[in-house]
Amino acid sequence: MNLEARLKEATQEPVLSELKGETALFAVTLSELLYVGPEEVQRAPLKEIRRVSSAKGGKLVIASKEAPLIEASIAGFDLGELKLFFEGVKGYVGKARRGELTAVQEPAPPGAAEPPTAPPEPEAPVAAPEPPPPAPTEAIERPPLVPEEETAPAVEEPTSEPEPQPAARPSGLRVPLKLLAVLTLAYTVAFYFLFPDADPWLLTGVILGGLGLTLVEWKAADL
Repeated sequence: MNLEARLKEATQEPVLSELKGETALFAVTLSELLYVGPEEVQRAPLKEIRRVSSAKGGKLVIASKEAPLIEASIAGFDLGELKLFFEGVKGYVGKARRGELTAVQEPAPPGAAEPPTAPPEPEAPVAAPEPPPPAPTEAIERPPLVPEEETAPAVEEPTSEPEPQPAARPSGLRVPLKLLAVLTLAYTVAFYFLFPDADPWLLTGVILGGLGLTLVEWKAADL
């Protein structure tokens, strides 16, 4: 009997998602996850699934809070397709807990009151399948079912110390220094015109000194 026929015998509910391997298949219905293996059919109610992990010997374990529900061999399945399938299973588990998936029910007899619906259980995250350990008998290592993301080491940027800022000159000295430069220039010019007959070397020294002192005072006022 082929896998599809065994699946139809195992459940009367519509199949929402299915992944077929060489000798087995996984299927999601409105209320449960089924594994149709070479020898048996295993079931896991969607509302009870809490964890999907890998075990030794190339097995996949679907478990509830208390105990494993399905222990299935992943031999014959494509690992990439298996990972995508269980990403979809995670979404169906959430919908089942929120009551968005309604199982097919027989019509109630006339006059029978419908039982109150229980509030949906809080949604708990379903862990992604862990990488299966390499089997000792296999010569070629299989890639991990869920590759672990490598995190790059954080690189600390060197903190630069703030450069010391030169002390600002009080703005109140700018005007007096410029005024002093003007007075120095005026005194130099006045000395030249008041004592034109003075010794040439003295006259030249006074003019050069006055002009130099004027420039120094004016420059100091702009700093």
